Amino acid sequence: MTRLREALKDLAEEAPPVSLVDAAIAGHRRRRRTRLAVTAVVTAAALMATTAGATVFWPRGGQVATPQREGTVPDLPDGKVGAIGYAYQTPCYVSADRQVIDCRRVAWQVVTRTGTTYRVPQALVTTSKGNDIPVAVSRDGRMLAYYSRAAQAHVVRDLVSGQETTSPVAVKEDQIKMGNQLVVSDDGRYVAFDPHVNHKEPGLLIDMRTGKAVSIPREYEPISIKDGVVELVRYVKTDLWLMPVTGGGKPVRFEGAYINFSELAPDGRTVVASYFKDLQAGTPMLSLLDTKTGRTLRKVPVRGLPKRSGIFRTSVWQSPSEVVVLSMAGKNNSTYLVNVNTGKARHLADYPHHLKTRLILPGAAGGK
Repeated sequence: MTRLREALKDLAEEAPPVSLVDAAIAGHRRRRRTRLAVTAVVTAAALMATTAGATVFWPRGGQVATPQREGTVPDLPDGKVGAIGYAYQTPCYVSADRQVIDCRRVAWQVVTRTGTTYRVPQALVTTSKGNDIPVAVSRDGRMLAYYSRAAQAHVVRDLVSGQETTSPVAVKEDQIKMGNQLVVSDDGRYVAFDPHVNHKEPGLLIDMRTGKAVSIPREYEPISIKDGVVELVRYVKTDLWLMPVTGGGKPVRFEGAYINFSELAPDGRTVVASYFKDLQAGTPMLSLLDTKTGRTLRKVPVRGLPKRSGIFRTSVWQSPSEVVVLSMAGKNNSTYLVNVNTGKARHLADYPHHLKTRLILPGAAGGK
């Protein structure tokens, strides 16, 4: 059970069943739970970003690139391969009657912006005790962070230059527990590692160059690393802490329970999130929050999403007024660009419906 799931459990039990609430919480749970051997679903999404502060580029034509067939996918080579559009995990082989046959080839795979797919055998998928291990992708798709069993540490690959950096901070495999989470900065210098949901050990913000590690209190989850600041969230209370990469700062308290936090907006002051009671009401709504004062600046009803759909997740900002959201309606998964001033949603891309639960977005935390 994740921090969010645990924190909102009582609220959810008191509220009438609402599919959007279930989807939002379940989505967060999926991103941070242990992958069991019977899991047989792949998730993929194509979100393309440039360096921090610049315009984010997204797929054109309404459909993301489809991964190559499993049997034709080569291993990630050394050197330059190009920026990543998205990452996903291959499924176990499942028989026609839904019996799990073989999980030996489960692996992380990445798809470049040009559509080439690579297996990443260097990236450990699960620990020897079955705890799932995510990867993380920087906002511009250039950096890939993962845990290496051989190195017993995290590794960051710059897929544009080909440079690889192994963390000076050793992390034993048995330190990686259920619900671990990973975030990487755009320049690849910093990695935020959260070892376990509700674990006694704190998380770590690791400087990949110097080996200096800043402790992250265990109650907080890392959301993003951007412009020298780590965005941390403690749910339900709800606290948001914009911690400098050198440490320090203090959290701000919002009134009420929020989930689905975006990265920090280009103004360096605001974020959007989903208010839990709005999810209960089944209303596509974003709340614009002031990270300096804790005030809710405004609520923005979102227009232009498909019927019976809602906001499943928020993501990166494409401009000072537009944020990317993931919407799910039935079997369809789509990204939309939402104007936080008008609430108008503009369609960006559709994703294959069978690529649903293993979503790794550039610039967002990698975790289950």
